[in-house]
Amino acid sequence: MANTPKTGNGWLGKLTSGWTLSTIYTVRSGAPLTINTGSDRAVNGLYQGAGAYPIPQRPNQVLLDTTATDRGQSCSPGPCVSYFNPAAFAQPALGTYGNMGVGDLRSPGFWEWDQTITRQFRVTESQRVEFRFEVFNVTNSVRFYLASGTNSLNLSNGQFGRIVSDTSTTGSVSPTGSGGRIVQLALKYVF
Repeated sequence: MANTPKTGNGWLGKLTSGWTLSTIYTVRSGAPLTINTGSDRAVNGLYQGAGAYPIPQRPNQVLLDTTATDRGQSCSPGPCVSYFNPAAFAQPALGTYGNMGVGDLRSPGFWEWDQTITRQFRVTESQRVEFRFEVFNVTNSVRFYLASGTNSLNLSNGQFGRIVSDTSTTGSVSPTGSGGRIVQLALKYVF
């Protein structure tokens, strides 16, 4: 938080002095993700692909780099963003388990800049007007969403490794923010 200094006693000094700037800059690494085979490859009867407590079986990681070769480019059918390279994973042989562990990969990271500017103007000794200007996600950056339990983590699914939504299209607030830029203006009279 920072305050603007007092610049004089005239009307210009009163207008430019007393502003408060508050900044919140948030940075987080991506959440751990577990890739699943989409079927009972171990042939043990324990695979459950859905439900309250899914028991996924994990594939083999066959390439060291799991990053999609076209990460950051568009794909068809859109809108989507390739995040994992499907060629980096393979189904384990029937009757065996894959070599990947739980949470071996990470979802997209997150960063956001939020800014607030406020100023109180005194009307009388006991009354004041407060002006507040707030901007959330100042840069209006996209927040990609790749969550555990989605089809994009199922190796058998055609959408595997793709980000098919962002937080603004999911309609819910997620650990990666709440969508596009939000601007709020407020004027409050305190008496």
